[in-house]
Amino acid sequence: MPNMEHQTAPAESIIQHLLREHRRWRSKDFPLISHLFDEAQSAAGQPPCLTPLRTAFHRLYAEIEGHMTREEQVLFPAILEAQSEPQPAEKGFGSIRNPIGMIEREHHWETERLEKMRQIARDYRLPEKADERLRLLFRELEALEAAMHAHSRLESSILFARALTAEKAPPKQAA
Repeated sequence: MPNMEHQTAPAESIIQHLLREHRRWRSKDFPLISHLFDEAQSAAGQPPCLTPLRTAFHRLYAEIEGHMTREEQVLFPAILEAQSEPQPAEKGFGSIRNPIGMIEREHHWETERLEKMRQIARDYRLPEKADERLRLLFRELEALEAAMHAHSRLESSILFARALTAEKAPPKQAA
């Protein structure tokens, strides 16, 4: 998702965009997919992958909640604070590299979890005569995967890269 608009957008604007995605995932996407798993359980001809896929999804759902909270309560405020402080502020975690490193490790885990889900679901392919509820579930899972990858790229490629560069830069001299 890092598009031209994000390349030049201020960090605050990027963070607001990321927070809107967090809210959408919490209020719409994760609950909808969870509901679709419930409905798919009653679908005729459900694939054998449905139960392990559901387990993998709920594990992702639980982990991503903590991840979003850490971004919202620790990392995003630290990035914004670093931009507004003329001198590096003393943070409880030291360098901004520390929370970014933690979040990047979580991104790696999420990528692995999403890949595992894709493998379990056989690339989200279903037989021609699969129930429409299963088709909708697989479309929503695939859309969530794409959104999460784009979200992580925006954070890593633009927001985090800028924060790390800014931390390395020497303090600005007053004119």
